[in-house]
Amino acid sequence: MAIDSYMQKMFGDTNVSAFRDATVLLVGAGGIGCELLKDLIMMQFGEIHVLDLDTIDLSNLNRQFLFRQKDIKTSKALTAVKAVKSFNHFSKLVAHHGNIMDKAQFPLSFFEQFDMIFNALDNLEARMYVNKICLFTRVPLMESGTTGLKGQVQPIYPYLTECFACVPKTTPKAFPVCTIRSTPSKPVHCVTWAKNYLFPQLFGPRDFETQNVPTANQDEKSEEDNAKEKAEALRETNELLDLKNKIDYAAEKLQNLEGTTEFGFINDIIAKVFYSDIVRLLRMDSLWRSREKPTPLDYEGQYKQHLDQFLGKLPTDNLSVSDQKLWTPLENLKVFAKATLNLTRRLAKEKIIDFDKDDQDALDFVATASNLRSVIFDIPRKTEFEVKQIAGNIIPAVATTNAIMAGFSGLSSIHYFLSGKNTEEAVKHSRMICDSSSRERFVNSSTLFKPNPKCKQCSITRGIAKVDLSTIDVGAFRDAILSKYNYEDDISLTTSDSRLLYDFDFDDNRKSKLSKFVTNGDILLVTDSEEKLDLVELMLVDTSGKSLVLPDLEIPEYQGNEQESETEDNSDSNSVIEQEGDDDDIVVLDEDEDEKQISKKRKLEDDFSNGKSVKSRKVEHGESKPDDDMVVLD
Repeated sequence: MAIDSYMQKMFGDTNVSAFRDATVLLVGAGGIGCELLKDLIMMQFGEIHVLDLDTIDLSNLNRQFLFRQKDIKTSKALTAVKAVKSFNHFSKLVAHHGNIMDKAQFPLSFFEQFDMIFNALDNLEARMYVNKICLFTRVPLMESGTTGLKGQVQPIYPYLTECFACVPKTTPKAFPVCTIRSTPSKPVHCVTWAKNYLFPQLFGPRDFETQNVPTANQDEKSEEDNAKEKAEALRETNELLDLKNKIDYAAEKLQNLEGTTEFGFINDIIAKVFYSDIVRLLRMDSLWRSREKPTPLDYEGQYKQHLDQFLGKLPTDNLSVSDQKLWTPLENLKVFAKATLNLTRRLAKEKIIDFDKDDQDALDFVATASNLRSVIFDIPRKTEFEVKQIAGNIIPAVATTNAIMAGFSGLSSIHYFLSGKNTEEAVKHSRMICDSSSRERFVNSSTLFKPNPKCKQCSITRGIAKVDLSTIDVGAFRDAILSKYNYEDDISLTTSDSRLLYDFDFDDNRKSKLSKFVTNGDILLVTDSEEKLDLVELMLVDTSGKSLVLPDLEIPEYQGNEQESETEDNSDSNSVIEQEGDDDDIVVLDEDEDEKQISKKRKLEDDFSNGKSVKSRKVEHGESKPDDDMVVLD
């Protein structure tokens, strides 16, 4: 029986037409996305857009069945669409290779064309962004995710059900620089050091050394020790720069030779990193008052002779070691030496090498460097397979779980389309799907929850303001808001990155055009100076010549005091599911941003999100827009 016959038999001609008339967006073409794209096509959605910024890696092929070996390094979105065209008879397919958060490539009008958005993402930031976009546009969202044998599907109908932000999410694990650089105690500390510090120091850009000098821990060290550590850190950075110069010199020689017997730079790296640097750390007496001291690698006495013999046979020596077994220190040294040589040879052409878990040379270097450091600090070693999981933030994915949750995601959408796009009717029939703790069943389901009144996203009144940014000035925009929403007193206008544009005490920008401070897609926050009405978020859509149009909104009374009582560790039975290991993302923090400062920063962000007028910095007339602070995750 043909596919269309099955669809008509299950849903009837009228309902099948509802699918064929729909335009949907699939965000993410990975493990769940590949399965979900197949399902959406089989459901005969009229137009399916697939969006993903990633390219295909070797490690994707075991569970992302639309991709083949020949597709490695190509766009996931473009390749997925190309792969399913052969069995597509009804759907128009459109691929987009780009970042979902790129407002220039994907403005608000891009999202407004869709009847529903399906999320198949693998990171928290993008999920939160899509969730907020759906709140602005009121487009229903199907959120899905898996980790191992667990998974969930959450239908989100803006302002009628819980949004993705209603339940607090687990934050990434963070390690201070001092722990990574000086006092590791876990294998993950050693892997992070090898991947995020040593590897880019030797094979990354030249300015990396000066950007990553470690800071001191004021709580643990005396002023004398702090000064000593800073001096030693600068010395260590200069020594690494010398090693970088030696590697670059060796790379030039290796570029023109099949092989070379000059491997002194490899010996220098080993002697410095695994002996001299450790001896230097041992001079910091305060570090070892409550910790076990490390033992510098006895390279000269125990291993150098064996390694020199091995180096003499490179690059022809075929070293055979299994990534599933723990390597001895000597085996680690040999693999480290061979990986260093291979990377140095490549550096002549590539100039800069970034770590990639699927790059065997890079993985060999990081695995062996982290294991040798573990030996020094008496930390359990890991197999190369385990190091790859840690360095790549990988939680083993199960293809069948991806397929099951993709199926539930597609099935959950039918309630919206079969109800004639009636969101209230769809909510009555929709179910939340999540993993089950029972051995008798794979998943549980429940009715959808109402929005959390203290949610940082959906408890805020939002709307879309259509305005010509180049002709409307700040004062005119402020006057229009006062008139539209009947504020009793003045208001404050602040950008989402805490820049004050207008306030009763600050009207310097009144005659300045909005385009001086904001661009298309930016958000302005409106707060009542008397704090009688709650915070309002207005997304600005540049209309280029058309008049100002403000949305019709019902602004509730100010709820700031109630929202301030919210705690971050509020627990809920709804677990957070990440597709590919978001909970294991590693953030290396500067030491001066310790736990107290992090808590203080979060408190300031929470105050701002909950409606408090933040006037920490004013944007003076003509001041350029500063860059946002950012933490880069791998």
